Amino acid sequence: MRKPLALVTAVTLLVSCAGDDAGDTTVATTARASTTSTTAAPTTSGPPASTTTAATGTTTAGQAPVPEGSGCTPESEVLPDGVWYGVLISHDENTISFDLACWFTGDDAVVAAAEDGEESPPPNDYYVRNENTLIRDLDVDPSIPVTWYLSGDPNDADTGEYEDYAGVLATREFSLGLWVTITDGAVSQIEEQWVP
Repeated sequence: MRKPLALVTAVTLLVSCAGDDAGDTTVATTARASTTSTTAAPTTSGPPASTTTAATGTTTAGQAPVPEGSGCTPESEVLPDGVWYGVLISHDENTISFDLACWFTGDDAVVAAAEDGEESPPPNDYYVRNENTLIRDLDVDPSIPVTWYLSGDPNDADTGEYEDYAGVLATREFSLGLWVTITDGAVSQIEEQWVP
């Protein structure tokens, strides 16, 4: 059963070598790509794994590390629609002050930490880079959903509205990074990132 695949590959390579037009090259490239196996990127316990806007892929030699979520260097001061990681600087009833940062995991975390002269591979398979000094004030509807952690236990998560979360922040003695989802230009969801 393996002979037909070998024959198809040999014929495809022969055709690609004999032809000079872009169509033949595309056929050969497609045949090679379909016989190559891929390895999935490592998963994280944070929100990007559950969103469709998360960056995918793994850093390969010569490529810059790819942060999770929608990235960490938007072109404007206003965050475009997407899922963004950062640090909560302050908050009130209708606003959060948000410091955008880069969250890396897996191979991307290894490369980013090494680039920054930090321990690599980083502890716990994640690395945060925060080179952006801009603090963004984001309007928040008090009724948007928020997921937060009540303690240092990753199984001790709670979900409620932003107004509930603001009350928790007033009494809690630790802070965690946030994933902020922007939809149609407004904050539509906030999820804390648990870290060991």
